[in-house]
This record gives sequence, structure tokens and C-alpha cells, in this order.
Amino acid sequence: MAINSTSASEAAIERPISVACVDDYAELCDLTAEGLESTSGRLRATPITDPETVTDRLDEFDCIVSDYEMPSTDGLELLRQVRVLDDDIPFILFTSEGSENVASDAISLGVTDYITKSGGSERFTRLAHRVESVVDARRATEQIERTREQATEAIRTERARFRALIEHSPATVCVLDDTGTFQYVSPSMEEVTGFAPRELRGESAFDRVHDEDRERVEREFAKSLSNPDYRPTVEYRFRHKSGDWRCIESRGANRLDDPDIDGFIVNSRDISERRETERRLRRERDLTDRILEVSPTPLLLMERDGHIRRANDRAAEVFGMERQELIGLSPAEPSVTFRNADGEPIADGEYLWEVVASAGTAIRGVDCEASLPSGDFWLTVSASPMSGEDRTLVVVSVDDIGPL
Repeated sequence: MAINSTSASEAAIERPISVACVDDYAELCDLTAEGLESTSGRLRATPITDPETVTDRLDEFDCIVSDYEMPSTDGLELLRQVRVLDDDIPFILFTSEGSENVASDAISLGVTDYITKSGGSERFTRLAHRVESVVDARRATEQIERTREQATEAIRTERARFRALIEHSPATVCVLDDTGTFQYVSPSMEEVTGFAPRELRGESAFDRVHDEDRERVEREFAKSLSNPDYRPTVEYRFRHKSGDWRCIESRGANRLDDPDIDGFIVNSRDISERRETERRLRRERDLTDRILEVSPTPLLLMERDGHIRRANDRAAEVFGMERQELIGLSPAEPSVTFRNADGEPIADGEYLWEVVASAGTAIRGVDCEASLPSGDFWLTVSASPMSGEDRTLVVVSVDDIGPL
């Protein structure tokens, strides 16, 4: 939140100033009020001949100008009463009494200034300038304090909002010092590691990293310490509280020079399930590769649009082509009528593998024709859908083949 303290202070200084002129002698009281207003267009002076009423009206005034010698309540007693209620409102003694004792007592009670009435009209000029000066100074101080409080509150609010986001975020966040020791750990860390935040604070973040990964993780951390612009991303194994190893991905940012953070921020997530899925898919692909290679039957792995994605050596042999020459070809003719195992036709104009992929069921013993660079063939094929990565593929086996 941006706060323009300069313009706010200037606006405060330009506001009119309300002054209480206190003197038991009505003519002198009116003369002082008139002298202030005639000297400065900013001053709004109110004559008050009964000093005992001043404390009930403090919130009406920006400054109090008071005579010293008054029969019921003198200027010092009025100052004492005012200071009990308000420590900051400017209070100026404007008196013909020049005693050093009076000035000393006034200072000890917290008087803002002490001005004598000596001189002609210039005394009102001196008084008006002093009133403006002390009131403007107070207003500027108050505005600075308000600005500081607003800035502090804005920072406090932002920090509270940030902390609330962190505390309730499913993503794990921790802050490390320059040695890699946990300084702050978000509650979601317990879901990932099994450890409550209090169990990790003060511990080294590297102590539970797998021995085979630790050196690499520490190296990335050190690199970011020496170069704060470097944002490392590292995968490693972390020992769960249960004793199991979890695969964690962490992204770091060096904010040690930021006084609001003073630490190394780490965002982490458990990618164990993703890595296990990737390993399973790799095993399936490896198994598919082995099946393709060892099968004595011509096998083709087809996209649902009819293009060959993979072929084994036996398929290349029976079609009289190299395996790489088969990749990307579409051996089917859209006008062919396909028949299922019961001899019933499958919709004209559709590829066999597209039908299989859409229906999700196998079709066996279907007669069809294929036109390839090596020649035209009649085929008896079987096809089965297979889920792979982000799409459905079709495994086509050639049960019988012959030239047209």
C-alpha cells in the first residue's frame, strides 16, 4: 500500500488553526484574538475570559495562548490542568510577567513556549508566527506517526495474509538459514514427511536426505548461496517418519538478504506417485518392446487414425520392407468394408483400429486389404485396444497375408 506522507503533511500544515486566547481581562483578550487573526489568515482565534472552561473545550482548539496573571486560575494552573488531559497540545504563555521563576515553572509543567507582551503590534506578529510554527510542527509529527502506523499496519496485514496462505496451503514451504537448518516449516510438511513442524525446526534439512542424493542437494544449495539469482530445482529421496523413502521435488530461492524473510525459501512436493507411475509405464513399454521383438506373428502398433507407430521384424519381413519404412504409413483403405468374426460388416469408411479404439473391445479374424509401397495385400487381422500415455493405441496382429 503506497502512502504519500509528503503531500499528506503539506495538506495538514495548510489547514486553518483554531486558537484559544485566554485572559480574564476581556479587552486584552479581544485585542489578542484580533491581533492574531489580522496577522495571519490561517488563525481562527476564540477569546475566553474564564480559564476554568478551557479544559472542557480542548478538542475545539489546535493551540492555547494564555495570560499568566489571572485571579481564579492563573496560567500555570491552567497549564497543569491541560497537561493532565493532553500532553501534546501546544500551550503558549503570553504574559507581561517576565519572572525567570515563572518561566522555569512553566517549562517544568510542559509549556510549549513563553512569550512576553512587550512591544506594539509586532508582538502579535511574533505570537502568530510562533503559533503557526508549533501547530504545524505538531501536525507534521502526528501525520508522520499516522503514516508510520498505517505502513506498519499494512505490513502487518500483508504478513498475516501471507502467513495464512502459507499455513493453509497444500504446498509445503520451509525457510532455511545459511547452514540449511529449518527455521520455519509449514503445517503441510507433516503430510509429506510425517514430521510435525516442531520436530523439524532447528534440524538440518540435509540429515534425512538419502546418502546417494545428499551431496548433489548440498551442492545446489551452496550454488544458490553464492549466487542469489540462481533458483535450484532438485529431486531427491527423503526419509519419511515411517522410515520409507519419498521422492521429493524442491525449488529454492535465496532470500537471505531480504530483511522480511532472512532465509532460504524452499517449496517442496511429493512426487513419489508420479515417479512410480513413470517407472510402471517404462516397464510396460519395455515389456511391449520385448513382446514385439520375440513374437513370431507380424505385429503393428497403430494410432487410432490408422498410421503405423511401431512394427516388429516379422511384420517388416512379410511386407517386404524395412521396419523404419513402415513407421508412419497407413496401410488401410478407407473404402474397405471390414467384417468381424461373425461375418457382420463394420461401418463403411472407418478404419478398423479406430473402431477398436473407440469401442474399447477386441476384434478378431477380420478380412481387409492393404496398399503399401511394397505391394497390395489381402490380410486377415485381429486388433486389441491398448492404453498408452495420453491416448489409446491398437495392437494389430496379421493372422494371414497374401498378395492381391
